[in-house]
Amino acid sequence: MKRFCAFLCAVLLLTAAAAGAEENALRGYNRADGYVYVTLGQYPQTKDGGVLPILWRVLTVDDEKAYLCSEYILFAREMHSSLKEYSMIGADFGQTELSAYLNGEFTEQAFTEEELSLLLPCETYGKVFLLDTADLKNKDIGMGEKTKLSQSDGLRAWGTEYAIANGLFVYLKRYGSHSPYWVRNQSTTDKRHGRCTKATAVLGHIESGRDNEGVRPAVYLKNGSYDIAGGSGTKDDPYVIRPKE
Repeated sequence: MKRFCAFLCAVLLLTAAAAGAEENALRGYNRADGYVYVTLGQYPQTKDGGVLPILWRVLTVDDEKAYLCSEYILFAREMHSSLKEYSMIGADFGQTELSAYLNGEFTEQAFTEEELSLLLPCETYGKVFLLDTADLKNKDIGMGEKTKLSQSDGLRAWGTEYAIANGLFVYLKRYGSHSPYWVRNQSTTDKRHGRCTKATAVLGHIESGRDNEGVRPAVYLKNGSYDIAGGSGTKDDPYVIRPKE
């Protein structure tokens, strides 16, 4: 009987450990191992509009959430069509047309109701938002401006075939054929402009009405709300995230 009880305790401990390991499988970026990747939701990504799972990189993980950003630029869109309006509201990304689109039409297309329930809102910006300039300057999460161009530059991102076919600007090959994308901050030098990435892997700004700038969504994934249904967490074999049963 004692042996059976010991065996049962061991099984329960292993089960709990396995569950805990699954829940804690997500980690933030570190220099030695790079990023963990997950898929959640879906969106058109092929040239002919074929829908594929959205690939996210995990930037940070804390007691409440995992901070994810899309690995790829999913589409091109203006930040706000009226430069005059943007000059007055741009400091609050939540009031922009792009924020409304991300938390309206994009959200409806990209996530099921169950998947959306896994996400936490960011301040007043809703459940889908953009990276912050502070994120793009943070080398501790694999970002940061670089002095030399290379494929590992933290600020650069590439558009999907769908995004490029539908108007996303692409820089010349000598810059790496990557594309610019918005961050959620207003320019401090020209309030009609939003902040964005540039060809040489630095932050800059451009008119808020420019509709060929890329959109690279970001979300907060709520801890304890999901299961990992498959994958190993690499870019080629990302974890598959699903609502907890």
